[in-house]
This record gives sequence, C-alpha cells and structure tokens, in this order.
Amino acid sequence: MKSPREKSIGAQMAIALQLMKRTNHHALVEAGYKITMEQLAILEMLSFHGDMNMTQLSSKTWKQNANITRIVDKLEKQKLVVRRSVEGDRRAYLLSITEEGKELFNKVIPIIVKNHKEITSCLTKEEETITIISMIKIINHLSEL
Repeated sequence: MKSPREKSIGAQMAIALQLMKRTNHHALVEAGYKITMEQLAILEMLSFHGDMNMTQLSSKTWKQNANITRIVDKLEKQKLVVRRSVEGDRRAYLLSITEEGKELFNKVIPIIVKNHKEITSCLTKEEETITIISMIKIINHLSEL
C-alpha cells in the first residue's frame, strides 16, 4: 500500500528540497566552505538587491524574522555581513554584505550551479521548464494567500 505522501506534490517538493539542500551542503563542505544554504540565500539577496533591513530580508527569503536574526547573527560573526544603524531610528538596522561576503558568495555560486545541473540532469529541458513554471505558479499562489 502506498502512502498518500507519494502522490502529494507538497510532500514531494519538500523531499526534493531536503535532498537538494543536503547535496549542496555536502558539495560546499567538500570544497572547504562552512556556509549553509540559508546563509547563502541572505548573501544572495544582499548581493543582488543591496542593503536591506531584517523585515525586507524576511520577505525576500520567505523566512520568519526570528530565523533571519539567527542567520544574520552567524553571518555577522563570520564578518560576511554588517549591521548599520539607520539615522533617526535607533532600533532599525540595515544589513550590508561585506567584501568577504561578496568574495565567498562568488566562490560558492559556481559550486551550487554545477550541483544543480547534476541534480536536474535526469530531466529533459521541457520537463525542467514545466517544473519551474509550475513552482512559480505555486509560489505566486501561496504568496497571495
């Protein structure tokens, strides 16, 4: 008897995501890097979108503020990001990626890209395109709820 999870797109997406994260993590560790995919996502957002506050990062990465704070704390300890206070608001901070953060990001992205090509090599170009379109539709639908 098959589990209902086997026919659940949500369950299959969660499993695929977990396996992809694990594969990426192993590739990064093998290459000598100590960075998580969550930390890499923060560096990516700051690299492509510039300075942001925690709320903006939370929105862009679909992570809760508490998780963003924990991830940013670790990145700050590694000197990959810095917090700068916002003039006129003592409680607000803008996060910026440091030169070390940019350097690390630029070194690990080719590893992740290569890994993703290997991971998706079992798909035809058409299947890959359909999967991406389907995922974007689901993301957009869930973002509107």
